Amino acid sequence: MSQPINTGILPAKLLDEANGLVSQLSKEQLLWLGGYLSGVGLNTSTTNGLSQQGAVSDMEAASASNATQVLKVLVGSHSGNGKIIAKIINEQAQANHQRVEVLNMAEYKPKQIKKEENVLFIVSTHGEGEPPAEAEELYRFLGTKRVGDLSQLNYAIIALGDSSYQYFCQTGIDFHDRLKTHGANAIAEPYLLDVDFKQQLPTVVPELLKGVFKEGSTKQSQASTETTLLSDSNGLFEAEVIDKVKLNGRGSEKETYHLELDLEGSGFEYQPGDSLEVYAVNNAHLVEQVISKIGLQANEEVTHQGETVSLNELLLHHKEITVVTRPVITKLSSFVTEPDLNRLLDNKDELDRFLDGSDLLDLVSEYTFNITAQELGDTLRTLPPRAYSIASSQADVGDEVHLTVGAVRYQKNERQHEGVCSTYLIDRLNVGDKVAVAIKSNDGFRLPEDKKDIILIGAGTGVAPFRSFVQERAERDSTGRTWLFFGDQHFETDFLYQSEWLKHRQKNELTKIDVAFSRDQEEKIYVQHRLLQKADEVYDWLSSGAHIYVCGDRQKMAKDVLQAFITIISQKESLSAEEAEKRLRALRKSGRYQEDVY
Repeated sequence: MSQPINTGILPAKLLDEANGLVSQLSKEQLLWLGGYLSGVGLNTSTTNGLSQQGAVSDMEAASASNATQVLKVLVGSHSGNGKIIAKIINEQAQANHQRVEVLNMAEYKPKQIKKEENVLFIVSTHGEGEPPAEAEELYRFLGTKRVGDLSQLNYAIIALGDSSYQYFCQTGIDFHDRLKTHGANAIAEPYLLDVDFKQQLPTVVPELLKGVFKEGSTKQSQASTETTLLSDSNGLFEAEVIDKVKLNGRGSEKETYHLELDLEGSGFEYQPGDSLEVYAVNNAHLVEQVISKIGLQANEEVTHQGETVSLNELLLHHKEITVVTRPVITKLSSFVTEPDLNRLLDNKDELDRFLDGSDLLDLVSEYTFNITAQELGDTLRTLPPRAYSIASSQADVGDEVHLTVGAVRYQKNERQHEGVCSTYLIDRLNVGDKVAVAIKSNDGFRLPEDKKDIILIGAGTGVAPFRSFVQERAERDSTGRTWLFFGDQHFETDFLYQSEWLKHRQKNELTKIDVAFSRDQEEKIYVQHRLLQKADEVYDWLSSGAHIYVCGDRQKMAKDVLQAFITIISQKESLSAEEAEKRLRALRKSGRYQEDVY
């Protein structure tokens, strides 16, 4: 710490004592002390007459208010985005000398809500408007009459979602409705944040804090927010592709690739269960078709985040065009000349059918737009990174990261549509090329102690994190048993990483492996069927404390696997389906049933 300058205000002895105290304090303690001194500590100053007394009195009131008022932040988000937002809010509040307490919803006792005065709920939405596992218990409690009167509670909601899905931010909306039903007071309407939420935080955070802490200073610190976002995503790194191998055999109906990226020099560290965010580039041909169909010029200049770029560059690198969302269509409706786009917006079923699998070219091909290049850029959603479950253990591969990527291609409106990131990685990146990436932490999908048994259930590319898990346990010489359930279409062409699993099995690093290949027989067999066939042994592992991990499709596979475990618990413990489901919820809350689903 640099030596303080003695201005003569404090005697040398007091200055030394003050400096000695300051040098022993943490950042949080220093922030508190700063608030104390700016308020209560100034109330002895009377030398400047009434005007200064009035100013001091105002600061006293503000400091006292902020010192006694507490904002409790409850986070229910599986992806980790909610925790990032909570961290930003906490740091901004500390800078304003305001008190914030952050808790995971899974660790919060729902009945405590009756005693709270100020609460911020940060919650994401899964599947068809469902709460994440961390939020389940509180979500259910708020839907019951046991809650009673909450008129003492002031609350705000930050809802996280993806507007390309039908039930955008539905869990946050449900929280809002349930709290209002019980008489709670909304500080503001729910903040519904899309995948580009990071751009909105510099405005949302200070506005929210000002709504809670009506007295005292609430400064906007965009630089601080951006720094936190950068540190939590580990920044961006241009990783070189060092290997790319197709995993499916000849004749397979699927395209699944194994990619290896070089992270040397990045400083990145990751754990099994984490994801890699990949920043893709749109297909140049699709960009060309969109621009041509609207009647604009590729070289037209537009302003994007304070910089001048061409429309072509904007659509290639910065805007999402492979997905169309309701908010985007709503914004674009004011630029339509014919037919009337509002008719589509007014018909929910028809709109859902149109949005399913449509891209921007579908929209501009069906409707005529009178729009400038700048207006188009301002209307479209930011191109978000795509997150892929990491398929390697850093303990095993060092400065590399491996991915398992399935190509997304489908037909609609008599032409092929493509997933923006999967085809970018598979079709347009070669060995030696570089791609922008960042590590995305996932604390909701973590290995247990080495001595614990684990059951891993994955279908298709859902096996990716389990390759990481098994590698990690092998490097640690873990004593716990590992049982893998894997499913795909055909044994001969789609047994992903087959030779690796067999080597792990031979070394007893993989205790058991059961497979389900759905198309190899007349009756389709999936991983949930294998679980039920092995119900006795699965239940024995579960009773012995095994942790369960599920990765794959949220809508079908994950739900069917969940139901299979409910059935197993119900049968083995002679419980009703409702009681067995409650038992499974307890396993999820304790971290013994974890999902990484998409």
